[in-house]
Amino acid sequence: MIKAAARRALIVVTGAWLPVLLILWWWSASAESTDPYFPPLSLIWEQFKVLWVFDLVPIHVVPTLQNLFTGLAIGVLVGIIGGAYLGISRRTARYIEPVIDFFRSIPPVATVPVFILIFGFDASMRIAAISLSVMFPVLLATMQGVRSTDTSLLDTAAVFKLSKFQTLWRVRVPAASPTIFAGLQLSLQVGFVVAIASELLGSGFGLGAFTLIATESFMILDAWTGVLLLGLLGYALNLAFDLIERRTLRWYFAHKKIA
Repeated sequence: MIKAAARRALIVVTGAWLPVLLILWWWSASAESTDPYFPPLSLIWEQFKVLWVFDLVPIHVVPTLQNLFTGLAIGVLVGIIGGAYLGISRRTARYIEPVIDFFRSIPPVATVPVFILIFGFDASMRIAAISLSVMFPVLLATMQGVRSTDTSLLDTAAVFKLSKFQTLWRVRVPAASPTIFAGLQLSLQVGFVVAIASELLGSGFGLGAFTLIATESFMILDAWTGVLLLGLLGYALNLAFDLIERRTLRWYFAHKKIA
């Protein structure tokens, strides 16, 4: 257990060499900057500590994460259930897939004005926009994963006389979980982008709103701290997702290692 944790920590540290190198370059290259729009990274970092450790976190970070996780939960739930059903019902899928292709071709950020017309400027608008944007990657990944279930697993389910419902949720969906997690990772990235973009319109709270207000008020250092925090937060979310994926799909990664 300890060796596995140490190995994972080593992988994380090894994978961080390029970001660390870029940060060191940025710090050095900007040290003598007198351009008010591109201040030294050292000044940005000092302002970052003043603003985000931890005074503004409840005001701007918490609402963004609440909207993101709520929208993710709704979109992922609908995506998995809908994708599982369409994966086994090809007749229904033939009628639904053109509609799915139409809506998923619309850039997620472009749906924000539509949801403003429907829900106004409150949190429900942002949650609805995030839910829709994250639903399609999960739905399509679940459909593909369910349809590509190994026939030997289906034969085993038939031998044990499992019903269609039992076969779907106890055989097909678990077998499709690696593909579903690939869709989940894409959904997390898309949802994060939409969460920030939805805060740029009519919101006084959230990281997107903070960065926009700071930019429009010519508070350049504050705006740069918002951009820096967005990058750090996105990295942390992806890192947490990777850890959850590896823990949830331990059987899959162990099989790949053996193979």
